[in-house]
Amino acid sequence: MNNTKKIWKKVSDMNIQDSLLLGPINAESLLKDPKHLAFTLSRYKFSAKILKKCGHIVEIGCGEGLGSMMFLAETKAKIAAIDFDNKQISYAKENIFPHTKGRVEFIQWDIAAKPYQGKQADGLVCLDVIEHIHSSQERKFIRHCVALVKKGGVAIFGTPNQCAAKYASKRSKIGHINLFDPTRLTSTLEKYFSHVFLFSMNDEIVHTGYDKMAHYLMALCVK
Repeated sequence: MNNTKKIWKKVSDMNIQDSLLLGPINAESLLKDPKHLAFTLSRYKFSAKILKKCGHIVEIGCGEGLGSMMFLAETKAKIAAIDFDNKQISYAKENIFPHTKGRVEFIQWDIAAKPYQGKQADGLVCLDVIEHIHSSQERKFIRHCVALVKKGGVAIFGTPNQCAAKYASKRSKIGHINLFDPTRLTSTLEKYFSHVFLFSMNDEIVHTGYDKMAHYLMALCVK
């Protein structure tokens, strides 16, 4: 064995023995549009950095739980990961939970329909959810989210920008029934939080540039 292969074997021997099967949502993203999966994970990276010092994080709309792993890696928090889709929660419990060291609890709950009775958190994140909430349930959904945040706690809401809707995929156009533009997102959240700071996002880049040219919006809210 030559020196190159010897060194590479040392690296390979450090690999974990576990493997992970992606769920249908993330598998489709990887196979059909892998850059979209990278964009999604970058949103979680930004959120995890902001919530780094939180001791308890509630994630609304956790889906298959892949994003929850970012909070697991970047914080020391206990994480309550909630989604109304039982199939995705079942996948997360079976495939993701074994790798979470018991710090993530996956919970099937429709928070748009009824409040979740778990304890309040100092951090909340809700990415790619609010655009799927019917307008008739919007206020109730936000109220139920806000109720889970302690006074002085931080919440992050992320959603596609209505200003970029004409560039959306067919899947997005069907599912995104309640899009927000920068002004509406800010003014809506200001009704519930003392401070709202709006960030724009294009691909993996988070910035404070011209928000109407952004494909994605992220609102950092302080209760």
